[in-house]
Amino acid sequence: MSRNYPQTDYMKYQHQKPQQPIFHDVWAYNLEEEMKKLMDTLEDYKYIAMDTEFPGTVAKPIGTFKSRSDHQYQLLRANVDLLNIIQLGVTLFDGKGNNPRGPCSWQFNFTFNLEKDIYAEASIDLLKNAGIDFAKLAKDGIDVAEFGYHLISSGLVLNDSIKW
Repeated sequence: MSRNYPQTDYMKYQHQKPQQPIFHDVWAYNLEEEMKKLMDTLEDYKYIAMDTEFPGTVAKPIGTFKSRSDHQYQLLRANVDLLNIIQLGVTLFDGKGNNPRGPCSWQFNFTFNLEKDIYAEASIDLLKNAGIDFAKLAKDGIDVAEFGYHLISSGLVLNDSIKW
């Protein structure tokens, strides 16, 4: 028994080769330009989904925990506090779940150096196999403090009209 489901835009275009990139690839050299694009888009698309890439799990919290979820939180917290972020992805939507025309996601690539930064080998192997260019991250990655400056002034944070 087959069912006919309404064809969504995603279904119509999923097998077509994209005419333009599906996301804005952001590096130190285009951070300011891409933040301006993001700020312009935020005027009409105030719902945000995000994703991060971190270099694995290298620390385990010690002590007693109130619950399993408390332990999981402390595990995550310890590693986020200790490790440097590799990528941050942000995608914008309107209140009805629609994306802006064209690329609606920004992939922020942060400075990460395999010779200096702490990481779990298995996680780095996975990220390399997924296409992350660690040589480019070391050379052209965004400085976290510089990103923080732009993030605060962008309207993404400290803005009651934005929904995460």
